Amino acid sequence: MKRREFLKASLASFLTVMAFSDEVFAKVISSSGNKAKGIIFIVGDGWPLGVMKAMNEFMERKFRERSNLSTLIKNSNSRIFLQNTSSLSSVVTDSAPASVAWATGSKTINRSLSILPNGKKLKTIFEIAKEKGLSCGFVTTTRVTHATPAAWYSHNPNRDDEENIALELLNSRLDVAMGGGDRYFNHKDRKDGLDLYSNFSSNGYRVVKNRDELINVIEDEKPLLGVFSSSHISYFVDRVNDEKLGKKEPSLPEMTAVALKKLSRNKKGFILQIEAGRIDHACHANDAYAAIMDCYELDKTIGVVLDFIEKNPDVLLIVASDHGNSGFGINGTGPEYNDATEALMKYNNRASFEYMIKRMKKQDVNVVKNIFETYTQHIISQNEAEEIFMKLNGKKNVVIDDIWYEPEATMGRILRKSVYDYEEEKPKIPAKERRGNVGFTSTNHTAEDQLAIVYGKKFYGANLKNLIDNTDIYYLMCEYLGIRYINPKMTRQDAIQFVKSLSNEEWQRHLELHIS
Repeated sequence: MKRREFLKASLASFLTVMAFSDEVFAKVISSSGNKAKGIIFIVGDGWPLGVMKAMNEFMERKFRERSNLSTLIKNSNSRIFLQNTSSLSSVVTDSAPASVAWATGSKTINRSLSILPNGKKLKTIFEIAKEKGLSCGFVTTTRVTHATPAAWYSHNPNRDDEENIALELLNSRLDVAMGGGDRYFNHKDRKDGLDLYSNFSSNGYRVVKNRDELINVIEDEKPLLGVFSSSHISYFVDRVNDEKLGKKEPSLPEMTAVALKKLSRNKKGFILQIEAGRIDHACHANDAYAAIMDCYELDKTIGVVLDFIEKNPDVLLIVASDHGNSGFGINGTGPEYNDATEALMKYNNRASFEYMIKRMKKQDVNVVKNIFETYTQHIISQNEAEEIFMKLNGKKNVVIDDIWYEPEATMGRILRKSVYDYEEEKPKIPAKERRGNVGFTSTNHTAEDQLAIVYGKKFYGANLKNLIDNTDIYYLMCEYLGIRYINPKMTRQDAIQFVKSLSNEEWQRHLELHIS
């Protein structure tokens, strides 16, 4: 994707968030003169095939744009794999062991970051590459201490121990770290009162906290810590529609471009992990449109990376999902499914469920109804509004059908409502009421094999079968970089003795911490 095409978004409101200035793009592309070499690893966290399909349909039918993801998949230099993602403790993984598998080539149990259940640390691809003089870093739309990036620099049995994970980030000496998570760095929110920003600065880092500061340090040669929000970076749909968020929080393509500029200076090479982490959160919340739009932002990021690789053919690109999530599926609707396309296009929210719920709290049912209708552009019944209100304010005593997140799951279900009258025992067209048609099976991760795309003009991967394990990607990266390092392994049978179930309260706390 060329720069001018990138700037030419089909929806005018996207320009604020997605468009780089000419100056920033010129500075990024100028780094290609160094003929950089290394690996760019793009993660769509909790990124099922259904979201990819929905995003492609929106780009073609509504935005009138070409999907970079589709272009990448069709490229003759791409290899397409399905990867098993199960962890040592379950057929359904969480993000921590899934990312550990990529980073170390070893399986571990859910919640663990680059450490085996017996306490033995696993050496990560970042650590090995740093020892060989390569530059390493990551950008994410989650907290910088969240599981997917943390698994590449942290050795902690509990992914939720983010205050200590932030200390591990300081000690890792990575060259770039960007995302959200201010609550784990500022002295006011940390339980120990430490001002980690001062520690990073005294260790030679340039610390930036908003979009303008980031763009202004693109030529700075210091290592970079960018923390742009208290928790996760806002959903893309919210950054598009809320001017304050869009001005403060950089887009994933912008963070990616700055990271590439910085890391590619190293003639020995680099590794960059890029995570579109909030696709996962939107799927957990059964928020179809937020998931589609964060996938759209990921697609724009792929475009930036492909531009960079065009100038730097020694760079290998890996694009992968770490696990499925919530069974996101575009349902057929109407006779012979002929209403399915129209129903999908009815998603046109002006905010995420997260954004709406913050405004619904402590409001009466009529205000809740108004907020939902204003931001979703769908009229709902008073009964539906009352259901949202009750789920928002009620205490959950029983979990039914693996629905943990409320009122999000209720909001998602209400948005996919359809009602057909019957005429001569057949559904009457048009539908009496037709909203969206994305269905979810739960609010939890799922176990289906996940897509992995490997692209590089100098990569052949002849020894890899089309169905791989997620640990195989570690060895693929090692082979490309000329690294030979094998981490210790554990079997499921040996690991099972270390698996402990959380209490209901502990699990609820983890889920709340995970996406909030």
